[in-house]
Amino acid sequence: MAQRKEHRLPLWERMIYAIPLIGWMIKDVVYGEPDNIYHFLAGIVFLWIILGLVFGYPGIIIPALFLTPLILFTLVLISRG
Repeated sequence: MAQRKEHRLPLWERMIYAIPLIGWMIKDVVYGEPDNIYHFLAGIVFLWIILGLVFGYPGIIIPALFLTPLILFTLVLISRG
């Protein structure tokens, strides 16, 4: 009798999906309805607005500083063609 091998997600993907709120949202975007990406992006934008309201200027600037390497990497990929 041949053993059936279960499809198992890679460790890094299981770790991301295990994060309580963000991981559930990302898993829903990947495996859910196609419209879920818009709900996810709206949630991120509203979270950024709430951070600005609660913490003021640092709440707006610090997430932008953390995104700087991602934007730089994207610009390098675009410029390579």
